[in-house]
Amino acid sequence: MSYSQANVYREREILTASPEKLVVITFDHILVNLRRARLAIEAGNIELRAQSLGKAREGVMELWMSVDLERGGDVAANLHALYSFAVRELLDVGRTRELAKLDSVVKVIGNLREAFATIAADPKLATSPAA
Repeated sequence: MSYSQANVYREREILTASPEKLVVITFDHILVNLRRARLAIEAGNIELRAQSLGKAREGVMELWMSVDLERGGDVAANLHALYSFAVRELLDVGRTRELAKLDSVVKVIGNLREAFATIAADPKLATSPAA
């Protein structure tokens, strides 16, 4: 499959995805960029580190802004706090290059991704306003 074909496939996947699946896709995007950031830190690649951490933060902020605090109750408040934690840690990783902090964000994001993938796979669970 060529790069162009892969882009068409990915675009089609996004355009036809349910809101729950879009959240999972966003988590996947964040995790890919966190892995790139780790590799960049290990290689001393400042430009790739900054770019990857920036893209990961953008993805987390996208999720953070989608949380419906009015309708989501405690779940939404907890998600909001986790996303805020992730952004703060990623900003710190950008300055300090601490892999332990990066790993803690990867763990949180990975666990959230799995939870949302479970929700996306079961339409009965996908009624929460707390994205």
